[in-house]
Amino acid sequence: MKFTVHVLLSAAMLCTSALFGKTDPIKKNEVDALNKSGYAFTVNVSQINSRYSEIPSAMFRDRLVIVSSKKIGAFSSKNPVTNEPFTDLFYLDISENGSFSQPLLFSSILNTKASEGQASFSPDERTVYYTRSSRKYPRIYKLYMTKLHEEIDGYWMDETELTISSHFYSVENPHVSADGKYLYFSSNKHGGFGGFDIYRAKINPDGSIEDAENLGSTINTEKDEKYPFTTSDNSELYFSSKGHNSIGGYDIFISSIYSKAYSSPRNLGQAINSNKDDVGFMIINGNRGVFSSNKDKESGFNIYHFEAEAIYQELNGIVMTSNEEVLPNSTVILLNSADQEIDRLTTDETATYNFRIMPFEDYKILVKKEGYEEYVINLNSKDRLKTILKLSSKLTKL
Repeated sequence: MKFTVHVLLSAAMLCTSALFGKTDPIKKNEVDALNKSGYAFTVNVSQINSRYSEIPSAMFRDRLVIVSSKKIGAFSSKNPVTNEPFTDLFYLDISENGSFSQPLLFSSILNTKASEGQASFSPDERTVYYTRSSRKYPRIYKLYMTKLHEEIDGYWMDETELTISSHFYSVENPHVSADGKYLYFSSNKHGGFGGFDIYRAKINPDGSIEDAENLGSTINTEKDEKYPFTTSDNSELYFSSKGHNSIGGYDIFISSIYSKAYSSPRNLGQAINSNKDDVGFMIINGNRGVFSSNKDKESGFNIYHFEAEAIYQELNGIVMTSNEEVLPNSTVILLNSADQEIDRLTTDETATYNFRIMPFEDYKILVKKEGYEEYVINLNSKDRLKTILKLSSKLTKL
């Protein structure tokens, strides 16, 4: 004989404190209504900004690589698209307290008279993927790959234009996943959902890439999506979009990465986003990172640094029979919406359980107990989870 179980659920919100002052009017420790990311952000403008644009790109040997139109010297030609000098790659040293040194040119080999775009490195930091547009066609960026010489430090060799490049569309914002398996990028090539879309291509052992796949309509819209960035555990995708009900220009969004899908994008809120363009979000170390915005500038982009603190909900419950008798030694499993196991526990004599979950995510609870039917409940962490589920006993054949 097996019986159904029913579960008492409750949830409490926990928000950790922040360390830096914000650049918007939101009060300290307060998360605005637009922020559905599951994180509280505190933001400061960087002191390395110039009158030209600076946009984060990647980390290399514990240094921050940026794209900037800043020039060394008194005279430089201007890009007719941005009305700023053509861009180069620079690097910044990062001190122990998180402050940046003044930018220095990253490489005399990679930097040319053309416009250098974003760059991203393989996990071993011996291969770099980067984009470049010519002065003749400043709107068309092509994707390149080059490798670091085994013996000569700083010597990048064997530059290769990847086959995804074209004279008819632009390929921008390359980003290598932390495991080195995939190269993300944005492109306005034919066949997308409109404007720039975000794509992903598998990286082969020799560094070449296979055919790219569009991330689909959950991520991409009829407007522009750019600047993909994935976390070190490949569980989250950050990107900039003019769609998804942005509050103006590009907003930065987060999406959870599942094995075969992405969750609906969620806005990072007004501590990060503005009514102008907010781009280039990336995590530097732990909960610290950078992004760029033109919100406080007449033209061009400034770099901002942030600290993020995760917001958790405490999901509590008790497993019991339909006669309201507690069921100790029950196995309670927490799953995400893709049915991937996040956590599990066995209840003690009180038959209670407790999980920490992120807000604005979908979950499932699976309960197992010998002699009883398995029970599954779908949960949405943005809902109030204060529900007693009473199910009738059910006889089944053993």
